Amino acid sequence: MTHTEASLLGIAVTVVLDLWVLRTRLLTRRAYWVAYAIVLFFQLITNEWLTSRGVFDYDDDAILGWRIGHAPIEDFWFGFALVTQSMIWWVWWGRRGVQQRLGPGPRPAVARLLVTRRARRSPR
Repeated sequence: MTHTEASLLGIAVTVVLDLWVLRTRLLTRRAYWVAYAIVLFFQLITNEWLTSRGVFDYDDDAILGWRIGHAPIEDFWFGFALVTQSMIWWVWWGRRGVQQRLGPGPRPAVARLLVTRRARRSPR
């Protein structure tokens, strides 16, 4: 399987997961696209740095040949699938209440605030 085929498959799986399987519908939200634009900016910098220095070398038969800077377009497609699936799974597990109880360690400020408010409301 070429880098192009793997990247396109990754995009297809990501879209199907988001819209039809897990139904998080992140791809339909403006907030997702704003967040992804930030990620893409840093991906451009990282890919340029890595590919221009020869850290990654691509076989011309495995890519389309279109490049943004030194990086093949497939890197950006793959990055889209990777980042988006991370976000999709994060939202999906979060909606199911994974880790409802806090583990050991310092409590986040929001959790401390909620506990304090509940304590004030409860009669003694």
